[in-house]
Amino acid sequence: MLAGIVGAQPVAVQVELMNQIGTDTSRKGDLISGRVLTPAHLAGDVIEGKITESKSGAKLGGQSVFSFTFDTLRHGGVAIPISSQFKSAVNSKGHPNVDEEGRIVKRATGNVAKAAGGTGVGALVGGLAGGRKGAAIGAAVGAGASILMIQIAADAPNIRFAAGSRITIEAAGRNGSVIPTSAAPAPASTSQGVPTPPTAPAAAPPVQAAAAAAPAQAPVAPAAASTAQPEMTTLKSAFIPGEKTIFYDDFTDMSAGDAPPHFKVRGAAPELRAAGATRQLTVIARGSLFPNLTSLPKNFTYEAEIKMDGLRRVINTMILSSKEKEQLHIVLYCDPAQMDIVTSLRAPYQELGRKRIPMNWSEPMKLALWIQNGRMRVFTNGEKQLDFNQVDLPEINKVEFATSLVGPEGQSLGYRSMRFAESTPDFSQVIASSGRYVTHGILFDTGSDRIKAESAPVIQGIARGLETNPNLKLLIEGHTDSVGNAAQNLDLSKRRAEAVKAVLTAQFNVDSARLSTAGLGATKPMDSNDTPQGRAQNRRVELVKQ
Repeated sequence: MLAGIVGAQPVAVQVELMNQIGTDTSRKGDLISGRVLTPAHLAGDVIEGKITESKSGAKLGGQSVFSFTFDTLRHGGVAIPISSQFKSAVNSKGHPNVDEEGRIVKRATGNVAKAAGGTGVGALVGGLAGGRKGAAIGAAVGAGASILMIQIAADAPNIRFAAGSRITIEAAGRNGSVIPTSAAPAPASTSQGVPTPPTAPAAAPPVQAAAAAAPAQAPVAPAAASTAQPEMTTLKSAFIPGEKTIFYDDFTDMSAGDAPPHFKVRGAAPELRAAGATRQLTVIARGSLFPNLTSLPKNFTYEAEIKMDGLRRVINTMILSSKEKEQLHIVLYCDPAQMDIVTSLRAPYQELGRKRIPMNWSEPMKLALWIQNGRMRVFTNGEKQLDFNQVDLPEINKVEFATSLVGPEGQSLGYRSMRFAESTPDFSQVIASSGRYVTHGILFDTGSDRIKAESAPVIQGIARGLETNPNLKLLIEGHTDSVGNAAQNLDLSKRRAEAVKAVLTAQFNVDSARLSTAGLGATKPMDSNDTPQGRAQNRRVELVKQ
């Protein structure tokens, strides 16, 4: 039976755990991830699985039982389904065949198999056992399952392996997939392989202590008329930024040594750091930030760009409250190589869900929350991580961001921007009823007419509206804030309007005769240019029915 499950050409893989696992910290269903150390052609790949059983204390005749799977290998942009069999373990201190507390790991007798039979994870295939404090490890097969489970049992209150522990497994492709046996690129999975996000670019220089304020939009010389644009038709990011800005801050009106003017601060004071045009409100000790907003609409979005430095262990909690009663927690448990997102309702308590994801903290993380008509989704770097429905929240009138930094000094969490907005209306409905559609969801690189990839959902919606109404003609207007040279802003707004037209015609086959463009620079502001929130409102694209 095992031969049929594991398949041909198994590969010996040594995995370094990226998170702690054990009966005292893990629950059934928690995700587990590790980084491949060997073989060399897989080194750096991520291997993932989940906890299938976690029982502490005096069950199974005084034994603790812990089971988990490794079921996915992410290699070369492909998620490869795998099965794996346990071979050996080394704890985080470098001691072989014991867990963190020195509980021995070695071959089991039949007594362990008999004891584990009632755990609900299937029959024990093979195991390890020791003396009075011995442990038992083996591979188990759940009823009807095709994924092998690694099972650990110990005559002790708990079993624990810390991050950095190394586990050697023998892995093979599952459901027809194949694990590469050389440095050649991974073959596409024949079953459920899916692309993984591209590797992040090299880290930018660290943000240092702030000096003079940097402009929100640095002036640049005009670029070439044609700018290469990202592919908008196939990008799958489902996050659409809200349209009407309720709160925005990029810290461009804050000076070094000042309190953040748009936040109430409790606990340790954050500090402003800056490097070039990048400005960052940096939390270096335990404290809370309360953005100056009095209420949120029922349907809203939240976006933030967050940078971690010197990370060892940081816990960041977004708390949404109604009339002084906490309603929703979104907690980020940040470790050097991963992040857990845990979302829960508070009144009464109900965990909505959690997810563990590998992280590259050398780059800022883009976090987003989308709430609409009882549905709630959480995104990181444009990728949907959690999705719930029938989430009924009362009117939110207070938002808190509480941060705890656990461990040695030198850690920091920095906010580079933060935005709350009312959810985006449907393009077709708005253009039909008012004749004008204003969007802040078409984003550009700073000082450039290159459209950012996260603009795809908005552009796709406009293209669908043009497709369903073949008689619709549009004027595309580009608008900027007033920072920088007026003539350069005018030119930039023209090029940005042309860029939107170019994407609609080249990628969505919209007849160019249906689209005209105009650049208005900063001549028609929606709000004051004296605040970050006002400038954010003024940077926009408008589409006008002709």
